[in-house]
Amino acid sequence: MVLKRVLYIFSFISLASCGNTESKKSDGEIPQETPAERGASLYTVNCASCHGEDGKLGASGAKDLTQSQLSDAQIKRILKKGKNAMPPMADILENSENIDVVIAHIKSLRK
Repeated sequence: MVLKRVLYIFSFISLASCGNTESKKSDGEIPQETPAERGASLYTVNCASCHGEDGKLGASGAKDLTQSQLSDAQIKRILKKGKNAMPPMADILENSENIDVVIAHIKSLRK
C-alpha cells in the first residue's frame, strides 16, 4: 500500500514537471519578443498589406523590398517621412527602436 502511494506521488510529480518551461518565466511574466520578432510583427501589421509578407507584393505602387539596395539611413528617412503613396510611419512605429527593428526586418527580406 505504501509502495503504491509512493509510486503515485512520484508519477504525479514527474507529470507535473513536464510542462513547457521555456515559454514561462519563473516570476510569471510573459516572455518579451526578441528584436527580430518585434520587427517582423511591426512589419506584418504596418507594411505587409502593400509590400507583402515576403516584401514582393507591390500593391499600390509599393516597391519590391527584396530588390532594395537602400541604406539604413535612406530606409529610415522613407519610414519617417513617407514616399509617394506610402504615408509617414514615424507616429505609427512610435520610436527609433521600433524603426530600427523594422529596418532590420526589411533588410532580412533582401535576396
